[in-house]
Amino acid sequence: MSHLNRNTFAIVAIAVSLSAAGVARADGTPPEVIGAGEIQARIDLSAQQADADRRAVQALLQRDDVRKVAAAAGLDIGRAEAAASVLSGEALASIAAQARAVPTDLAGGSDSIVMPATTVIIVLLVIILVT
Repeated sequence: MSHLNRNTFAIVAIAVSLSAAGVARADGTPPEVIGAGEIQARIDLSAQQADADRRAVQALLQRDDVRKVAAAAGLDIGRAEAAASVLSGEALASIAAQARAVPTDLAGGSDSIVMPATTVIIVLLVIILVT
């Protein structure tokens, strides 16, 4: 490699390294740097969301009406509770969303809770099968 080619290569390598490192942006804005505090805050928020999701699933599994539906369908609610305690990530978020969607209010002034049994069975089966 000639002396001129080595210099050209060195200049190009430095330019690529600087642009890849984020030293300069085309629009002139400085690169974003996330500090340790923000990283920890995001980790804490994620853990709090997972805890809230897990509580939502456990609350559904502890309802008397859900236990009755599970028993009628031959599902082991204890196994579902154990499985729900180890769920994480997308599976936990998805099941928690389904658990939150199960109606909890009294319908039409009735003294019983109206809840689609199929929804409960699906949530219970997903919990058991995912883990």
